[in-house]
Amino acid sequence: MTDSADEAGSSSASPGEESPKKEWFSQVRLVSVLTLLSRLLGLVRDIGMAALFGNGALLDAFTLAFRLPNMSRRLFGEGALTTAFLPEYVKELKQDRLKANRLASAVLSILLLILSSIVLVAELGLYGLARGNVLGESGDLILSMTAWLLPYIILICLSAQFTAILHSSGHFAVPALVPVLLNTVWIFAIWVIIPGTTDQQTQMAIVIAAILLGGLGQLLLPWWSLYRKGFRIQRRCSEQIPQALNVFRMMIPIVIGLSVTQLNALCDGALAWWYSQPEQGEWIATGTASALYYGQRLYQFPLGVFGIALGTVLFARLAHHAEAGQRNLISQDVSDGLRLMLTIGSPATIGLVLLATPLADCLLRHGQFDTHDARQTAATIAAYGTAIWAFLGISLVQRVFYAMGDAQTPVRIGVISVGLNLALNFLFMNLMGGVGLAYATALSAACQFLALLFYLRQKIELHFTTESGLFLGKILFASCLMGLACWGLVHCFEAEPTGWLRFLRLALPVVCSVVVYWGLLKIMRVRELDYIVGLRKSLDKTL
Repeated sequence: MTDSADEAGSSSASPGEESPKKEWFSQVRLVSVLTLLSRLLGLVRDIGMAALFGNGALLDAFTLAFRLPNMSRRLFGEGALTTAFLPEYVKELKQDRLKANRLASAVLSILLLILSSIVLVAELGLYGLARGNVLGESGDLILSMTAWLLPYIILICLSAQFTAILHSSGHFAVPALVPVLLNTVWIFAIWVIIPGTTDQQTQMAIVIAAILLGGLGQLLLPWWSLYRKGFRIQRRCSEQIPQALNVFRMMIPIVIGLSVTQLNALCDGALAWWYSQPEQGEWIATGTASALYYGQRLYQFPLGVFGIALGTVLFARLAHHAEAGQRNLISQDVSDGLRLMLTIGSPATIGLVLLATPLADCLLRHGQFDTHDARQTAATIAAYGTAIWAFLGISLVQRVFYAMGDAQTPVRIGVISVGLNLALNFLFMNLMGGVGLAYATALSAACQFLALLFYLRQKIELHFTTESGLFLGKILFASCLMGLACWGLVHCFEAEPTGWLRFLRLALPVVCSVVVYWGLLKIMRVRELDYIVGLRKSLDKTL
């Protein structure tokens, strides 16, 4: 997509150019594999939660209560503080490692103070709301769950700071294992401890305890990794306090920019829960909040496996290039990222829309999660799935702005996107019911990505040439043929298969789609997919 991309195939990369790019793709693959492991465990966890509680009022309350600490995890663990801190830490690391560690220690100290204050104030606020019965009887459950889950914010945000330090040194494996810990503890609680109880309230209390225990493990793992590499918390870090405070000042607009998707999801869940209450006339069906949660979890599967991995590794690379003033390399990194994003995002979008019903039916329809719940969830999966390409693009392009020191543009576009989503929420709820909330988020995400890309082209050279158009055409052609094969196989089965046929209705189209898409890209000599899975041993300038 840049001029260098137009010369693809005409020349091979020099050894000096080949090695960094090869290392970059190797890191992306490593993080992707470990993230895939985490997402698979998360899927097992969600299957267990669905079987235990179904799409009912209790799970609705939990999914909404868990959104606040989960949003903090995504903001800090996958974005805001890391994005603001990493360039400053890299700059200090090149000059004086001790000074860099003092900066990290100062940031950690301030972060602990801020988080503790926020959690304390929030706990007092929740207590006041509960005492005043502000949300009614149905709101007491959410307030109680939120109060118990709030300490997780401290654990996961401090963990994110440790992982940012590891990222700056090019260590990505341990940070990618951090979410695996939470899912492992959570699964153990669901499948080993909870079967010994029958009361659903007690079962939910065990789940919350598992989350807090897993959060403690998430904090200790990266800390221990850093400790073994020689990192120590510096008590004498007062000189770095002003610089650390500057990191937090830079973080504020980044939080706003990166939180757009999370705020939209929070709005979706809150509106779904509120308008499903009897006091509001049950305008939206009970279970919609849970259906939206599961829909988000499943559309985030490809986003988490590839998008976050690419964004994490790319941002560390961009930070170094931005610090060195190598704008030509920044442009090339963005071009590489966009091509890889399209290679994954296009088939993932089509596949998730077509497989929404088999996914919900096969993975979630167990125990208390019945056929109605599966249909309700499938509709939200398909709705969110229409914008996977946009979610991937947002994750990538936002980090480019931040690496170049521009946090204002993503903020402005993000605020507009949140406003657009809220307006579309009420419009689409009237037209489509609860699933309209998901379509509103998908449409606002598409607009947000296109706006970000438009403004990015004004900052760096990003030329969409004939070669770029040819590449896009190949991806869309392969994705459409893959979609036809997938659609045909899904409709070979009856509407509601039973037993092992449910698994077959999902597995067969997935395998066939992968084979068709991969085969077409091989025939058309589109090499990006090979780079992603690491089948090519040599890299050239085709990207």
